[in-house]
Amino acid sequence: MPLSRQYQQGFTLVELVTVIVILGVLASSITSFLRFGTKSYTDAADREALISTARFVVERLNREVRHALPNSIRTIGDNNQCLEFVPIDKSAIYLDIPVAPEAATNSVEVVMLEEPLKTTTEHVAVYALNSGDIYNTASGVIEAFASVNNSGNKQTPSTINFASNTLFNAESPTNRLYFIETPVSYCVESNAVFRYQNYGFSNYASNGQPNLGSTTARILMAEHVANYSSAGNIAPFRTFPATLQRNGLALTRLKFVLNLEEIVFNNEIQVPNVP
Repeated sequence: MPLSRQYQQGFTLVELVTVIVILGVLASSITSFLRFGTKSYTDAADREALISTARFVVERLNREVRHALPNSIRTIGDNNQCLEFVPIDKSAIYLDIPVAPEAATNSVEVVMLEEPLKTTTEHVAVYALNSGDIYNTASGVIEAFASVNNSGNKQTPSTINFASNTLFNAESPTNRLYFIETPVSYCVESNAVFRYQNYGFSNYASNGQPNLGSTTARILMAEHVANYSSAGNIAPFRTFPATLQRNGLALTRLKFVLNLEEIVFNNEIQVPNVP
């Protein structure tokens, strides 16, 4: 009886090549789709990170500058890379202060001082008209005090005690006195924004920035800032003094860049002129 021939099943070379080509096309399509989705997600994440960073530093700066001592806002550092101001802790109405030709005294009385002061508040300011007098503690506008006897109510005057006899430069038209903290600065450096505090009055490095002493606090506020360089690009901060027609102005221009995302914040801060 003749044996039946057994035929083996398999793929031809043409079929194998065709399958490989089809799989390659599908893989390329899927890879392109995944790459597009990943890039879209990355771009959205970068954009969100920039917006969050920019909003944080701009809102924080707005809030602090609006509560700064009138006429204390100024730019310092190389190419105006820092915005400096003096924070207000509280304000009060004084009953009387010594002004020439009156004799100097070591205490003054104020009203409307109800809550305790911050531990960082060590100075008072009366009728500060320009930044030059504010940052010069010998001008008679800014005076350091030793202690405050706080009555805790508006009916009984509170007493500010100075370490020595003090004479102020001028009376305030509204008898207003400010309890102030030491200066604060926002500086753009190394593609970031840093906040300086507790460096005191007239304590600056050779480049005009706040000096990094043992008590100075330097805090990173934002990264990816790209609109400043030592070569003199657009200054991030500008200030305009108050006039009879408008309040003082602080203008900020911060450009944030991350990968291919770019955001520019132009911000105007008005500072009430009530010295």
